[in-house]
Amino acid sequence: MRWRRLKHHVNLFSLISVITGLLIVVPMLNILFEIMNPGNETWLHIREHLLMGYVINTLILIGLVAVFSALIGFLSAYVVTRFEFKGRALLSWMLILPLAIPSYIAAYVYADMLSYTGTFSRALRSLHVSHDFNIMSMSGAVFIFVMTLYPYVYMMVRSALSKQSAAFIENARLLGAGKFRQFFQVVLPLVRPALVAGTLLVVLETLNDYGVVAYFNVRVFSFAIFDAWERLGDVGAAIRLSAVLMVIVFVVIFLERFLRGRRRYHLHVKGRPIQRKTLKGINRFILPGALWLMMLLGFFIPLFQLLYYARLTYRTVLNISFVYLTINTLSLAITATLIIIALATILANFNRGNQTAFKKSLLKITNLGYAIPGAVIAIAVLVFFIDIDHRLYPLYRLFNENTARLVLTSTLSMLVFAYVLRFMAIGYNAIEAAYDKVGEKFTEASYSLGHSKLSTLFRIDVPLIKGGLISAAIIVFIDVIKELPLTLILRPTNYDTLATQVFRYAREEMLQETAVPSLMIILIATLLIYGLTHQKKKDVRFHVRRD
Repeated sequence: MRWRRLKHHVNLFSLISVITGLLIVVPMLNILFEIMNPGNETWLHIREHLLMGYVINTLILIGLVAVFSALIGFLSAYVVTRFEFKGRALLSWMLILPLAIPSYIAAYVYADMLSYTGTFSRALRSLHVSHDFNIMSMSGAVFIFVMTLYPYVYMMVRSALSKQSAAFIENARLLGAGKFRQFFQVVLPLVRPALVAGTLLVVLETLNDYGVVAYFNVRVFSFAIFDAWERLGDVGAAIRLSAVLMVIVFVVIFLERFLRGRRRYHLHVKGRPIQRKTLKGINRFILPGALWLMMLLGFFIPLFQLLYYARLTYRTVLNISFVYLTINTLSLAITATLIIIALATILANFNRGNQTAFKKSLLKITNLGYAIPGAVIAIAVLVFFIDIDHRLYPLYRLFNENTARLVLTSTLSMLVFAYVLRFMAIGYNAIEAAYDKVGEKFTEASYSLGHSKLSTLFRIDVPLIKGGLISAAIIVFIDVIKELPLTLILRPTNYDTLATQVFRYAREEMLQETAVPSLMIILIATLLIYGLTHQKKKDVRFHVRRD
């Protein structure tokens, strides 16, 4: 009986799901196992003199970025969904565009503009005005992160607010609640899950960054990991710093869930939607003006400055090497995206039906990667692949006695594996959401007619969740082309992408030369963001017609 039950549950989908989960969790466990070994002098020096500074700076950075991103993202979403004004429809999707500009690119642009010889400083001096704001500091890093990451909060809160029924506000008003109580006791609690989820994404992206903190010399953990890895050449110290950063990430996630407790908020999307109010008086100019100011700071100023730099440097930058950089970037992104979407689809399909404790644990493991900063994943994957090569070295020698000891390490396969580990959660969540919308009745009908899981997947599931697959692919593709820490550490020798080339130019103080590769990243991301929003609008119209 047990053998039949096991045979019923074991299939291609379950095997791939389990193997995927193991491949994701093993590198992370290697990090934890490595810290059991005694530390060397470098680690003892870091622990006694530098570690507390890294912890304090990291907490200050993510705390300030979280507060300001949550505030700006929530208020912008509230204005767009609750009020009617000229240009509202255009702003509602344009407020997402700062995500197309990687934080490190915005940092390089603003640092150059606000330098003594920069565009902004020269313009102020022509007006006989001077400024003493040093953007290459903690406060400057906070500004850069907030202006480029607040769209995470904005998108989630806007989606939650647009689904609220007018009945909530009307019932509160009938019970005598004023506008103040309506906002804080009805509106805010209902969007709290979206607000916290968006803010948590902002925190994770901030912890993942290396380009901004390295260029601004902000001593946080991602800076410390690279410093131990590159300058000190101590892998053990980098691993221990990675382990401490993992603990901080888990504490942040645990704290959010602890504060949430057992509270649950359910949005009833049925019923009359809330009618937007027309802005009157001075608010017609102040509120839209504030939104356009955010667009100016987060998107248009970096974009126009890069266009100006590109006009000065395109003749020297646009060459055959740039073509190879673009091909490298696109080929890596396409490969990683296809693998992630395929595995995420299998995982989402495996999760359907009966929810067992094993399935829940496996899916939590596979979604772990996005919560871990890229520098930590890079170290974990590097240690994992070095261990694999050492174990397989006798096998390598059977084919070639003079083979190198490290065959898989420092190859594109290692880099793609790291991308899969980090971005699997993004693809899985988007595809799972698509599965939830279509339900299970069509899939069950296919099984009852004798079709296999694989046949049902391609003939039934994929056409039904096509929109979710496209959305997942676009989001993963954008994240891969923007990813910097993973690519810097794990790319093969003399193999660069657009992101690493931008970082190299900036490190060599060739800031104007960063423009062309930066604009290529921004162009690809902007077009894909537009395609993503357009795809979602088509999906909404399809579901409305079907209902």
